[in-house]
Amino acid sequence: MSDLLPTAAATGRTDVTDLSDPRSFLPEPPHRLWAEQRRSGRLHRQEREGAPAFLSVTRYHDIDTVLRDATGYSSEWGMTLDTSLGEPDPAAGRMIELTDPPRHQRLRRLVSSGLTRSAARAMGSMLEDRVEHWVEQAVRAGETDFVAAVAGRVPSAGAGLLLGLPEQEWATLSDRASRAVCGSLGEHDPGVGDLAVRRRSTATANGQLLMHLAGLLDHAELAEDGVVRRLLDAELDGDRLSREEVLLNCLNLAIGGNETTKNATAGGVAALAAHPEQWQWLRRHPEHLDRAVEEILRWTTPPLHLTRTVLRPATLAGTALEPGDLLCLWLPSANRDEEVFDDPDVFRLDREANPHLSFTSGKHFCMGAALARSQLRLVLKALLARVETITPLGPPARRASNFVAAYDSLPVALSAA
Repeated sequence: MSDLLPTAAATGRTDVTDLSDPRSFLPEPPHRLWAEQRRSGRLHRQEREGAPAFLSVTRYHDIDTVLRDATGYSSEWGMTLDTSLGEPDPAAGRMIELTDPPRHQRLRRLVSSGLTRSAARAMGSMLEDRVEHWVEQAVRAGETDFVAAVAGRVPSAGAGLLLGLPEQEWATLSDRASRAVCGSLGEHDPGVGDLAVRRRSTATANGQLLMHLAGLLDHAELAEDGVVRRLLDAELDGDRLSREEVLLNCLNLAIGGNETTKNATAGGVAALAAHPEQWQWLRRHPEHLDRAVEEILRWTTPPLHLTRTVLRPATLAGTALEPGDLLCLWLPSANRDEEVFDDPDVFRLDREANPHLSFTSGKHFCMGAALARSQLRLVLKALLARVETITPLGPPARRASNFVAAYDSLPVALSAA
């Protein structure tokens, strides 16, 4: 490798924003900083107290390269900044998102069998009446918190149906899944900027979610075609999955199934309220609903980052990487890369070419992408049939998180069409 290339250890940090601190993502993600880093053409290093330093990857093609190389960049050493601590994650090799090839492919085939396009269509049929009812209620109310009224309910029902859980368990599962991925610390909690405090909070929430799921495995009436029942009955590599493996992968699906759709929907409605001309364009061109779905996914990018640990020497963005280096892939930055998207900082529902990375790429491409798109489409379709204008009633309340662009509430007024 050329001695002229700067090594990861020698790459200097030039920004002053702490990208490991959840408060740096309020009131919105640091898009301007990421744009500056993209223009620099290199990786930016940030030191952390009590955890390994990381290199920010901000350009679309660099992020896509890392995501598609599952043998050169590992998921098993943690997939978030708060869990990447320089050693393999305790769930590595057992939870699909924390598993590298070749076991990843076999586990993915098993888990993803219920996440096909046909499953999305079937689930859409089961959800459609519910979504229309919730939107109708919100319109009748006039002024509403759209997260509580609609955006949080849809993926809660979707995840419950996917896993095959009794309906009375859906809301509890959704709430605990949200706390497990986003934490329960608010912007003004004194420990929110402390990694150790955040890890304890998240560990508590994850433990509560796992215990809840464990109780459902033992006592709930599970649908025969639900993912939980299939995982309990299935075999992998000639062996049945252990109870712990079933629990970990159900936890993963519960978290992913709730947070992506909930926050894309809330963020999309927030964007439509802030850009009323786009809502009126969609009302005139409902045939372009699928374009609108993709632009909302690009614009909101619910997952803020993923981490990967370098497994072998490589060069990325002019930087020589060595095994053990930690990369942080900022997905919203990729989705606003000027080299890939025209007018990337403009919310435009008529956008045709839209290869966003909101569902990532490569072998870890989101298994629930079809379900998330289907649920977001159902909400927009129900709104188009009933709503003339969407008016913001105040700023949305967003969770302090460096991992998920999470919405706690979204006050809007919906006027009937």
